Amino acid sequence: PGLGVVPRVESAPCKFEVAPSLGVEEGTDYVCGNLVVYESRVSQLRVIRLHYIQFKKAATPAQNAAIYLDGGPGGDGEGIVSYANFLGPSFLQGLMTSGDFLVIGQRGTGLSKPFLDCQTADCSDFAAIADLRSYNTESNADDVDELRSTLGYETLDLYGISYGSRLGLEVLRRHGDHLRSATIEGLVPSQVVWPAAVPASFYSALTGLNTSCAAAGECGTLYGDLTAKFTTGVDALNANPAPVTTSQGEFELDGYTYAYLLFQMFYSKSTFPYLPLMISDLAVRRTDRIGNVLEAILGNSGGSGISTGLYNGVVCSELFNPPNPSAFDDANADVPAAIRDLFAGNWFGMLETCANYPKTDPVLQTQLQQPVVSSVRSFVSSGRLDPITPPSFGVIAAASLSDSFHVIHENSGHGATLQSDCGQRNLFAFLADPSTPIDTSCAATISGDFIIGSNFVARPVPVARIRAELRLAPIPPFMRRKI
Repeated sequence: PGLGVVPRVESAPCKFEVAPSLGVEEGTDYVCGNLVVYESRVSQLRVIRLHYIQFKKAATPAQNAAIYLDGGPGGDGEGIVSYANFLGPSFLQGLMTSGDFLVIGQRGTGLSKPFLDCQTADCSDFAAIADLRSYNTESNADDVDELRSTLGYETLDLYGISYGSRLGLEVLRRHGDHLRSATIEGLVPSQVVWPAAVPASFYSALTGLNTSCAAAGECGTLYGDLTAKFTTGVDALNANPAPVTTSQGEFELDGYTYAYLLFQMFYSKSTFPYLPLMISDLAVRRTDRIGNVLEAILGNSGGSGISTGLYNGVVCSELFNPPNPSAFDDANADVPAAIRDLFAGNWFGMLETCANYPKTDPVLQTQLQQPVVSSVRSFVSSGRLDPITPPSFGVIAAASLSDSFHVIHENSGHGATLQSDCGQRNLFAFLADPSTPIDTSCAATISGDFIIGSNFVARPVPVARIRAELRLAPIPPFMRRKI
């Protein structure tokens, strides 16, 4: 009572930053608003407001729209708009190939109300104003469909990266009859306890880099075994941290910080040319050539507006409720102990965080962990060097999507379709006509463009692009805290 019609949309000043260089005007080419939904669709006691932006392809209402689902969990959606600002109008037009383009700030995230920016591990500081059990993937999926119906679209083209892929899978499960297609990448399959596999996922990226460098001829000859050099560097820096100089001053780099910085660098393809040089230099504690590269990463952890409330709500309720006691050991059975131990603290830290966190119904948890079965046309994309959602996750997710195809983009990271001209062409071609097979052969030929020491000085670090790519892929809170 007193809550009005639910769901509904309300006009609102735009919280997304749209650059003038995109050549679009608010009110004409795009509008923003708030989607008003029940916090709990069962109790219907409170409403919450989810901020969205709607880019309009034409003056007349479209019947279809593409919608971007951010990662995290807990990303606010700003990353994709920021990336469009960086790349320019042609990129935005590509996203609007099939109709309008939408971005929604998921429940609990920074542009929506409430923003669950919890200051305590169990989010008890929000317990009086939020039913924390309602901030989960099921509710998020229903929010997406209610935005579709309330704005008057018959169908959507889903586009989700990282947790956005997990959310996209849930929309496929619950609302597949309202979908024209799905592009999901950086796959988080519903049946995989991905936090347990962080060491294995990182090791997949590291060995993939080693293989790619070795295949590049001079890179392999000059830098040798990058996997071995990485662990050598971690040990050396933990024993004796090395000074690194940036424009902001000097700091001491220890081995653990190095490992977590490299983990984040694997998210962004634009850092890849520098990685063999950096790993080789740090194996002997040499830091004079890496300050500019690290400066592009430091303080830009990708997703400063991440919602710890939504993150913990999803991870604790859906994966740690409780997890299988052997999950960590099972996921990392083939990972060298030195690398497994670097990241083990994240798993055991989440076990502690989730012990007292309000959780969803165990029945719902079981339902959410079942493989998603769908016949909707789906483009499954992976980056070969993705450090948190490796190509093997894409294989798992695609197995139960009967009308899907899986593309592995070589020398690409987290969110591979956005990191190269090839990836963008594949994405835009699929959005234009999901029913027609597309030529994705370019994905196998994407180069790492590795820097050899002799041409290092002549290659400026693409700081703006690295930071734009990192904003697209919010890293988990436990990683941000380490950095």
